[in-house]
Amino acid sequence: MKKSQRLAAAGLALLLLLAGAGYWYLSPFLAVRQLQDAAQRGDADTFNAHIDYPRLRESLKAQLTALLAQKLGAPKDGGSPLAALGNVIGSSLVNPLVDSMVRPETVMAAMQNGRLGRSAPEPAPPAPGSAPADSAAPQPKKARWHIERQGASRITAYAVDPARPDEPDSERLGLVFERSGFADWKLTDLRLPASAFRK
Repeated sequence: MKKSQRLAAAGLALLLLLAGAGYWYLSPFLAVRQLQDAAQRGDADTFNAHIDYPRLRESLKAQLTALLAQKLGAPKDGGSPLAALGNVIGSSLVNPLVDSMVRPETVMAAMQNGRLGRSAPEPAPPAPGSAPADSAAPQPKKARWHIERQGASRITAYAVDPARPDEPDSERLGLVFERSGFADWKLTDLRLPASAFRK
């Protein structure tokens, strides 16, 4: 092989390596965008392929159980009969709530508008006697997400409220993604805003 051919092959290999590294680095941002687009289109198959629903349920159960215990002022002694009764009552309340929150349509709505359990606001009905709304009226904007990396295989996407762009990430809904394979990502955890845990 001639020297020029070897240089061309080396250059091509370097370009492919750089392209692969760039794709690997940008893959979480692309994954969040793809999930948001799938949610906007109502493409449940594409969306659900990137969601780990069992882990989402476990995450929310732990957070809501802790929140309920805090709100009820549960005693620190977990071995007391009162604490055991509280755990039973808490589970009976939390489990159905988590099941309703971790349905595909609910998670898709959270991806679209940055809120868990609430869909985007409906447009107001036209006033009596006014012209009907234009069918080409602009649709609600997609939620904006601020992405924070936690190492090479984990990110948290925080929903940014346009009305409160300066609020800390701890006060935002957080969607935690983990790398699955080379450049695929799965949603594994939902982080509730810290204000939910304040008395």
